[in-house]
Amino acid sequence: MTDTMHDDPYAAAQDTTAGKVFTVTGQDWDSVVAGIDGEAEERVVVNMGPQHPSTHGVLRLILELDGETVTECRCGIGYLHTGIEKTMEYRNWTQGVTLCTRMDYLANFHYEAAYCLAVERLLGIEADIP
Repeated sequence: MTDTMHDDPYAAAQDTTAGKVFTVTGQDWDSVVAGIDGEAEERVVVNMGPQHPSTHGVLRLILELDGETVTECRCGIGYLHTGIEKTMEYRNWTQGVTLCTRMDYLANFHYEAAYCLAVERLLGIEADIP
């Protein structure tokens, strides 16, 4: 393996006069970069994340900046690989509530509410909320 090769399929490196430059690919990063070719020099695309799995939720943000102002933000999700989704496949719908609250310990209510609303919609339940 040479100095410019990496194990990560979403990162490539090339040697330049300024040193080693890393290029990030994957998800819609390529389309974002292609969409800003020829734009003003003040416009910058920044890849933020994904954060480490032990942090509060795992999320990748692709930010477009115009000077110091964020003009667009695209979210890349799917970095929480704890097997919860696969485990939920082998549980009934009432047991899934307990598991979905553990996907992100800071937003557990949000995950539980989204799960319950999805199950109610799939089962055709249209009860009024008091």
